[in-house]
Amino acid sequence: MTFRVTALMAAHNEEDIVGQVVRDLAEQGIGIYLLDHGSTDDTRGEVERAAGRALVGVERLDVEGFSLQAILERKAQLARELDASWFINQDADEFRESPWTDVNLFEGIRWVDTVGYNAIDFEVLNFWPTHDDFRKGDDARAAFPLYERGGTFDRLQIRAWKKVDGPFDLLSSGGHEVAFAGRRVFPLRFLLRHYPIRGQAHGERKVFQERRPRFAASERQRGWHVQYDALPPGHRFLRDPKTLTAYDPHAVRVQLALHHRGVEELEATLADERREGERLRTKLAARVAEVERLNADIAQRSREKERLDLDLEARGREVETLGREREELGTRLASTHSELLGAREERDAARHQLAALQRDCESLRARLAAVEASLTWRMGAPLRSAADWLRSRS
Repeated sequence: MTFRVTALMAAHNEEDIVGQVVRDLAEQGIGIYLLDHGSTDDTRGEVERAAGRALVGVERLDVEGFSLQAILERKAQLARELDASWFINQDADEFRESPWTDVNLFEGIRWVDTVGYNAIDFEVLNFWPTHDDFRKGDDARAAFPLYERGGTFDRLQIRAWKKVDGPFDLLSSGGHEVAFAGRRVFPLRFLLRHYPIRGQAHGERKVFQERRPRFAASERQRGWHVQYDALPPGHRFLRDPKTLTAYDPHAVRVQLALHHRGVEELEATLADERREGERLRTKLAARVAEVERLNADIAQRSREKERLDLDLEARGREVETLGREREELGTRLASTHSELLGAREERDAARHQLAALQRDCESLRARLAAVEASLTWRMGAPLRSAADWLRSRS
């Protein structure tokens, strides 16, 4: 089977740059299949003129608004149907290169295939305009030599893959990566030079007329189309050269080689290990603090125990003293009890004596009363005789 690589390109009103992109792909041995997403300019004509025999096919994708989902679904269908060994999910403003200066894109992909990998990641460099002199027909790469690295949302760019027999997924990531069973991504990233804005007027038209108003709300809710969110109306698209980096193809490729995906995976693993180490250090510090708290608590409890032991000894001595006092009180109580019993016996004897005395007193009182009565009768006899005499005289 002939080894073929086909770029599946979607474009909307990119006539000022798409011809250069297509020509570059064709010169590197890459076939082009164009999905014209409702362009109103000469995008299709530029592609057809620039691609020549490298043009695999052209079709117009008539979908209301800007539907990334429709584009990706159609690209996935084409990747299943077209006769090609590899596919690239390509945009109209991107130049793609191999990571080796003397190897073109086609040969680089074929070599990756030869060594057993079936997917390629790309390093995104965004080239921004610093002047407003770019015109259709100018070489964008020469006109805009200053760049900055892609943002976090553009970091993942696994957008070239070997044709697979089974299912694959472009949609879930919004086209940022292709996913399939058994995927093996080549560790060294290929280069993606991105020229999204080519001047002030172009930026205003692209962002505020052709893109943001046409983005589907359902796709926005999925986290897609975020690259222009921070740009307010009236935004200045021309950048200060001091904020950008001059493109050096050799330095960029050295950086790609030094900081490939394997290194990033090791860095990610190291970062995870560091986070785990920090978590363990935090946990250890908490345990140490807990041990110190427990040691302090043990020391306090020990001091409390010593105080209680001393208190217990004092209480023991008090108990001994109270025991002796109790024995003494017991002895005194027994003595007192004996004395009380003796006193009770004396009291009972006294009561008996008192009762006998009372009886004697009663007997004496009776006798005295009898004597008093006898005396009273005897002493009253003269009085009675006198009374009787007086009564007789009267």
